[in-house]
Amino acid sequence: MGKTIIVSNRLPVSVKKVDGKLEYYPSVGGLATGLSSYTQSGSGLWIGWPGIPSEELTEKDRRDITRELRKHRCFPVFLDKALLNDFYNGYSNDVLWPLLHTLPVERTETDRLWKAYKNANALFADAVLHQSKPGNTIWVHDYQLLLVPELLRIQRPKDKIGFFLHIPFPEAKTIHTSKHAAKLLRGVLGADLVGLHTTNYTENFLSACRQLNIGVVGPKQVALSYRTVRVADFPMGIDYDKFSSATKGRSVSAEYQKLLWKYRGRKVILAIDRLDPTKGLAERLKAYQTLLKENPALHSKVTFVMLAMPSRTEIPAYIRLKAQVEKLVKTINKTYGNAHWEPVEYMFQTLPFAEFSALYRRADVAFIAPIRDGMNLVAKEYLASKPQQDGILVLSETAGAAQELKDAIMVNPRKPRTLVQGLTDALTMPPSELKRRVKSMQKHLETHTVDKWADTFMDTLRKPVSVPLPNIAGSLRGNSLQSLFEDYRGARRRLIILDYDGVLQALARRPHEAKPSHETIDLLQKLTSDPANNVIIISGRDRIDMTEWFGRLPLTMAAEHGALFRKHGQKKWVKTTYANREWRKKVDTLFRYFALETPGAFIEQKEWCIAWHYRGASPFYAQKNLVGIRRLLKPIIARYGLQIREGHKVLEVIPGDVSKGTIIREWLIHNHDFVLCIGDDQTDEVMFREVPPGSYSVKVGPGRTAAAYRLPSVSSVHKLLNQLSS
Repeated sequence: MGKTIIVSNRLPVSVKKVDGKLEYYPSVGGLATGLSSYTQSGSGLWIGWPGIPSEELTEKDRRDITRELRKHRCFPVFLDKALLNDFYNGYSNDVLWPLLHTLPVERTETDRLWKAYKNANALFADAVLHQSKPGNTIWVHDYQLLLVPELLRIQRPKDKIGFFLHIPFPEAKTIHTSKHAAKLLRGVLGADLVGLHTTNYTENFLSACRQLNIGVVGPKQVALSYRTVRVADFPMGIDYDKFSSATKGRSVSAEYQKLLWKYRGRKVILAIDRLDPTKGLAERLKAYQTLLKENPALHSKVTFVMLAMPSRTEIPAYIRLKAQVEKLVKTINKTYGNAHWEPVEYMFQTLPFAEFSALYRRADVAFIAPIRDGMNLVAKEYLASKPQQDGILVLSETAGAAQELKDAIMVNPRKPRTLVQGLTDALTMPPSELKRRVKSMQKHLETHTVDKWADTFMDTLRKPVSVPLPNIAGSLRGNSLQSLFEDYRGARRRLIILDYDGVLQALARRPHEAKPSHETIDLLQKLTSDPANNVIIISGRDRIDMTEWFGRLPLTMAAEHGALFRKHGQKKWVKTTYANREWRKKVDTLFRYFALETPGAFIEQKEWCIAWHYRGASPFYAQKNLVGIRRLLKPIIARYGLQIREGHKVLEVIPGDVSKGTIIREWLIHNHDFVLCIGDDQTDEVMFREVPPGSYSVKVGPGRTAAAYRLPSVSSVHKLLNQLSS
């Protein structure tokens, strides 16, 4: 394996001058942990800014810093105060940070800042080129260095270059408000692999490329004129062992005992975050204020500990936020506190590891409700620090971690009432339910660590990019069928993913006519009776039909192409989209007009989708009016970030972040030694592309497909599943 170069704005080791002497200390953050194995080896190197402006350094200081950092496998990029102010404080944090978090950008004159951003990115790229050789693997990190991959690609067309964005990527309509949007995206696409935290961010990135006409956008990739760039989600984890084992250490145990005494007889609600407008700290304080107002019985029985870590203290928006937060804390304590009880304990500082680790362990509730957050590792650190599973996580659904930590109490920071209700639910949840939820989330975090995140990204980067070719599915018979039977019998954990219409049940003229037959229900009962089988039915049907038909069976259901799902053993349906529904009236009006113009066509309204069915219509009128529908839908689709899904004689409009491929990832992240996925139309193709190599993907009926195999009909599907379940 050749040399690996890590590039980020800050190095894992920072430098400061105290009384004229250089001092070195570790930088804060989990990134260094996950990448240490790539830089601490003899062939690794980390390039970044050492944390001190170049004006404060003599030439000798620079030489000493460079020599000392070499011992840590690091190399410094020196930046002066003016460049730091315009590149880092200016363009990176005043422009890109709010833009990518879907917040207002207050800076209007950005030309000078943009020039500084380009110059700084060029300095980082030059450092990489001088410290590496052709054939090295280069991994660039985060929003401060979006242009670096393209700058490297120009000079090193054959190097393996990866890029990872540690903050959210917004919807296309948001990124397009920047006049530099196309240049930023092209900068990132200098990489071979672009990584983001979640599926939503990945799809937003691809949508932005599509709407700016950058390359040919396909599933998880952007095809440029001379190469293909992969775009995928890699949820970042934490050093789970570090936090879980720390609770047993002497220093953490001592701090924990102090906290037990300090907060005796009280529930502790904990918030730990940087003091940043995206973190929703003021919103959390207001929710707590409402909780105390509405629940006098909680007075003197609960304490809100807020640790707000200093961040970008010289930026006006952060100065205003600090004043707002401190005013709220003062008001709450004055209104509800007394001589023996301070409702909010506020700290504007950083704490040593042992102290905040003890806080994690002591807290009954972690109140993590950012307005927008790429991932939020604090939520994961809290869960790892609960050896007795005696706490609960209240988590914003707009944090990237929400896509993994499904057993947290979800809240919406834009809806204050949900924050209050989330705290209420957390404080009243039975201990057995707390334990169940936390244990489930810990099990996931224990295996999806920061090391695994880094390894998975690097393994993907090193793999050759597969050029998409037309797929010719083979008939599932003979040797291939025998192999399927053998793999099924030898498997201990099987995942079986089934579409409904056209797979389990024959297509009907109207949706309500396609109820499952007794044969279908019997077949599913046999399949699900095997404890090794994890069965998922994923359909365009609404949840009412799905619940009525399959609600009593021990299986998982996903409705409306994955907009909603209900796990096996649970009664509650969970939504996977947070899109608004302002578009529905426009689409409904359009569909109704064309339904009147197309005899036999009709509309089906669902919770998140609207479908235009034309199975009973004349082919002539249907095809003629479909042209008009598609043309008139284009501006609506672009404005609201929607997508069109076309199945058998049906055209559906759904939110852009909904996909069958997205929903099955919820189960694909778990280890299964046998995967069978069966579908029949275009809406299922994304599932076929999503399943891992070695899976059995099967298309029912004719037509081009990404599936590996083909079956001719519903009856052949029944025959196959009956053979497996017998």
